[in-house]
Amino acid sequence: MNPIGGALHRYSLRDTRYDVNMNAYTKDMQQADFQISVIYAVNKTKVVDLHTKWGMDYARTIIEPIVQASLKDVVGQWEADKLVNGREEATKAVMDKVMLAMHETPILVKGLAILNIDYSDVFEKAIEAKQVAAQSALEAKNKTMQVEEEAKQTIVKAKAEAEAIQIRAKALAENKDVIMLNLIEKWDGKAPQTLSLGGEAATMLMPSSGSASSPAPSARIRR
Repeated sequence: MNPIGGALHRYSLRDTRYDVNMNAYTKDMQQADFQISVIYAVNKTKVVDLHTKWGMDYARTIIEPIVQASLKDVVGQWEADKLVNGREEATKAVMDKVMLAMHETPILVKGLAILNIDYSDVFEKAIEAKQVAAQSALEAKNKTMQVEEEAKQTIVKAKAEAEAIQIRAKALAENKDVIMLNLIEKWDGKAPQTLSLGGEAATMLMPSSGSASSPAPSARIRR
């Protein structure tokens, strides 16, 4: 800007960064120090208005108070420990408020970021301890669910095996010829074998494993 007969003032129309350092209180009255970075540009159609009303120190007189007020309003709605993990959401809320407040000024806000939130050392240790406890509780819960599932699978497997044994026992009890057939198939041709099945005795002759003249061994099965 170069008014006739006046000094030369230069206003950059490029995107510019302006940092605001401040403190604010959370909903649960925890004080924290914040570093906020604002990316802005001067509206080229309002440079004269900017120079006339605010001058070269416009960033401090326009941007800084609006950012401070917007941040305090947003942070005051958050509890301290939740703000740590909710920084992205809180940043968006601050950005919306800043842009709304800047609407009537010669400043165009392009971006905003909360670069740092610094609580007292005591409170930060308390937050860390709380997060560790929550993680431990979650791990314990997952372990309990795993143990419960393994126990269920064991019960299902045991029940299936018991049912299979009952079915086999019932089939053998109803068809004793199956026992005889199994014995014949498994007999190794050696000395006579005796199997006690309870009940009346039954005798079964096995094929000879020796020469044709050798007498056939016999197996006695009691049933």
